[in-house]
Amino acid sequence: MSLTASGRRLALAGRSPEIDWRILTGNVPAWPTPPPWRPLDWSKEADHYPERGGSARLLEALCVRERAQGTDIGPESMIVTNGGYDALSLAARHLYDRGVRRAVCAGPILGTIARSLRQAGLEVVALDWDPFLADHGWMDMALGPEDLVYVNTPHNPTGACLPDSASRALLADRQRRGFRLVFDLIYDAFTFDPAAGGSPLAFVDDWHEVYAFNSFSKNYGAPGLRIGWLMAEPSATAELAVRLEAERIAVSAGAQERAADLCAYGNGPLVEAVRTGREVLLAWDSKHDLGLSRTQGGTQAWADLGIGDAESFADRLMAEDRIVLTTGANYFPVRPRHVRLPLGLPPDDLEEALHLITAARRRSSG
Repeated sequence: MSLTASGRRLALAGRSPEIDWRILTGNVPAWPTPPPWRPLDWSKEADHYPERGGSARLLEALCVRERAQGTDIGPESMIVTNGGYDALSLAARHLYDRGVRRAVCAGPILGTIARSLRQAGLEVVALDWDPFLADHGWMDMALGPEDLVYVNTPHNPTGACLPDSASRALLADRQRRGFRLVFDLIYDAFTFDPAAGGSPLAFVDDWHEVYAFNSFSKNYGAPGLRIGWLMAEPSATAELAVRLEAERIAVSAGAQERAADLCAYGNGPLVEAVRTGREVLLAWDSKHDLGLSRTQGGTQAWADLGIGDAESFADRLMAEDRIVLTTGANYFPVRPRHVRLPLGLPPDDLEEALHLITAARRRSSG
């Protein structure tokens, strides 16, 4: 298994720890001040296996969170996973066992997501977001029970959000034609455009063959916890919990306790930090025309800087300015002109990075 383009650059940077690298590859937002963090409680976090499917305390906290977004759901329709990728992998392999053979995705999608779907045995098709979703292009496709439709909203990398009208239409069409529907909601706390839609789960009346997953990595800035959650109809979550137990034994009891604390505390300061980063980037774009996509939500922005081959530009930026960027080479299908910019950095760090990137773009254009 080969490294991604970003992984290759990070490996190169790791060989020169004496250099003060500016690492812009991640899109995990940084808390301006760390949230409260209590000492380890041995009896709650370490001396037992947690319950199958997840701790009751965390599941209830997650239900409260989902209901606040309009989702009609109970703990019987959830399991706790080892992060968002784990949830997607579980769902994809579960669906393969139920006859699904193709994943049709609103793209571009992360190359690692495409790889996970292929490893589950699925053919992966990724179509551009706007024609596929905003223009309801999926309705012209021959979709049926052997297909899953994968939608990440807010979308990594473009920041597009699924309109409410498209959510309703997708769910109605799923019932008519029988395809499976998978919502990736790992950025759902970061929706900033008032015109963007709400959670698609608010429109789910029947969870049959509807799956959704989320994570503490982005929405709570806590990737080290490795906590995600997967939502589906109760019969499906029961099967998925057995699969998880057979393959992984359990999800860390201590991490689940910390996640429940964090869920109860909320992520308001983190969301505001990303909102500030978005405002910094939009202001910079208005002066320097970074070629941004719509950036309705998410923790990153997608930019066509007008520099031609983004991989060559990123290599020069690393050599000359000590900045490590994520490019469109990390996505499927590859987008050779695009770079991804993080919104969750401290504002001063983001402005400094944008200044250097803009200067490098001027040098590239001659």
